[in-house]
Amino acid sequence: MNINFQKFGFKTELSAQRELFAECFPETIGTPVISEKHYNWKFHSKKGEMQSAEYAAYCENDMLGYYAAIPYHYRCNGKVMTAAMVCDVMTGVKARGKGIFTKLGIYSTNEFAQQGFDFTTGYPIRQEVIPGHIKAGWEKYFELPLFGRFIKFNSFLKQRKLGFLAPCINILFSFWTNTAIFFLVPQNSNLTTDASTFDKIDMDGLAEFYEKWGNEIRISLIKDSDFLKWRLGAPEKSYHIVTLRDHNTIVGVLIAREVNKEGVPCMGILDLALLKDYHKYASLLINELIKKAKHLGAELLLVMMEKKWFKKYRLSFNLFLKMPFTFYLIIKQLNPSINSELLKNEDNWHLMWIDSDDL
Repeated sequence: MNINFQKFGFKTELSAQRELFAECFPETIGTPVISEKHYNWKFHSKKGEMQSAEYAAYCENDMLGYYAAIPYHYRCNGKVMTAAMVCDVMTGVKARGKGIFTKLGIYSTNEFAQQGFDFTTGYPIRQEVIPGHIKAGWEKYFELPLFGRFIKFNSFLKQRKLGFLAPCINILFSFWTNTAIFFLVPQNSNLTTDASTFDKIDMDGLAEFYEKWGNEIRISLIKDSDFLKWRLGAPEKSYHIVTLRDHNTIVGVLIAREVNKEGVPCMGILDLALLKDYHKYASLLINELIKKAKHLGAELLLVMMEKKWFKKYRLSFNLFLKMPFTFYLIIKQLNPSINSELLKNEDNWHLMWIDSDDL
């Protein structure tokens, strides 16, 4: 099989890429993610000199694989670096088991390095894809567990044919949570919360908060106005933003979106960030989100984050539990001048779904 690796020409080859995407990710069929509109937003609407980097593997005229990255800018020890946030990596069914995934990964990441990316980032949840990345030069850094906080158990128990238990369990759980929150959640009369939507939020105020927040984190995603407008501007998606204010100053932000996971209506927390003096008040943001979630019919909150931040934000007090799923941060260093220990130290990061393309 004669395989050719080259830059992906989206203007002439998008239909083939969309067919390959549907083959590799059949769960997206019938959702906005499968549309050309979503593709164009994701890979060709981000502001900046480079919107994305896309490569593909071909055998004659057949597209066998695809490998893409979006530039995400990080402040690393005060210096701005560009990560190739790798996403939509796929190999067609007929081409699997032939080493194409690894060869395409090596080719693409070498091209990323030539384009000036400093390192790649990826967040796989399936263990079976990690060996292929490692063969292409990636390293597995650390775990990003998935945590969940139930609001109701209706759909969860129904999926397990135990729906008849839901009314009783809901009542007991509600009593337990209200009691726990009353005794364990800290209060501060100077702090207020406000819930809004992406189209109504003061984006400049949000970006100003994130600039302060970023200065407190050694490796922090730069969430300026342009990035937020792009990241939260996905077609047919609606984001809810909760802010925590000390008087009129934003000191904490939570961003979430409605999502359905295995038949359970959820609110996925895209980002949860607070200034260091306010970490213990994350529960105020969570409680405001729970009010919104109940109104929208969501039954479970989900969040991906490092264990360190789970503890700092005291999410166990809000009855979050570790779910039986774990994401992993994998990285391939492309710029040899970077201190690799800086990247490998989990304490330097604050990673959530906003750092990926998920949600």
